[in-house]
Amino acid sequence: MTGGPRVVLVTGPERSGTSTLAGVLRQFGLTVPRPEVEPDAANPRRPSESRWVVDLHEAVLRSADVEAADPRPLAWHLVDRAGAEANASGEIRAWLAARTAEHGDLVIKDPRLLWFLEHWQRAAAAASATASCLTVLRPPGEMVGSMVTDHRDWLVDRLAGWVNVMLGTELATRATPRAFVRYWDLIHDWDGPVFDAATALDLPMIDPHDTSAVERVDAFVDHTLHRVEVRWDDMPVPAPLRALADDTWAALDALPHHDDAVTRAEFDRLRAQYPYVHRKVTASPARRIARMVPARVVPPAVPQGVTGMLWRSSPAARWPARR
Repeated sequence: MTGGPRVVLVTGPERSGTSTLAGVLRQFGLTVPRPEVEPDAANPRRPSESRWVVDLHEAVLRSADVEAADPRPLAWHLVDRAGAEANASGEIRAWLAARTAEHGDLVIKDPRLLWFLEHWQRAAAAASATASCLTVLRPPGEMVGSMVTDHRDWLVDRLAGWVNVMLGTELATRATPRAFVRYWDLIHDWDGPVFDAATALDLPMIDPHDTSAVERVDAFVDHTLHRVEVRWDDMPVPAPLRALADDTWAALDALPHHDDAVTRAEFDRLRAQYPYVHRKVTASPARRIARMVPARVVPPAVPQGVTGMLWRSSPAARWPARR
């Protein structure tokens, strides 16, 4: 065990299970600095997010005109530029130093965190804290199905956004000790993957012999949360994007037990491929034409067909907020 406080960065996009994982960690004594984000109708359980963290991330993303699950490869550069202009590194460094001095071991969680991992990693080092990244993995069909159950207008862009942010997250988490937990395992049998991750990340406070904490986690984890069952057949997405999403998930699914040079080389290949797939999907003639058609003139039958899917998934449409 090394000295200094621990800062666990819980990463993963919206609806991936990060709230559950962060909630598990806090049962073992890690702190989510207050004030916290309040539960709401979309997320009735405590999301385990610090209000200051969410506000900073939201402000920088808004300044960059980037969504939390933005599909554009350029989005990473836009966020970096906006973060530099807002002195995000300095703000995070000062805030984190004060919170580690006050609380010790921390959990930092927000679905937008993946855009800012380098800032948090550097801030932890400046605070003489040990940072690690713990990422929740959930299949793309479930992720996108969960996010667009009531808003299938943005299906293509949501799936592309999932690919974009997960490929970027994998690269950014290489800079610190990291571990990965599958959502299914977390919901249905949390103890094995969580304790394995704690061992890999040198988090001794997450102790399987702490029976009181284990009982609290057993009561906390909601085994009914796995409600979205979506098949690829239910998702009319372009074949190149579907193939890339399949390959991305296969590489992600290997990470809990095979975080090695071979798997990382596969991610490097997928990241190099993504800009070409994204351009092909977003620049197709059907999508260009569909974007030009005002909603009021689209016949009622169109939304049931492929043309309707293309029109509704236009990037010009802004999808709803996270919660």
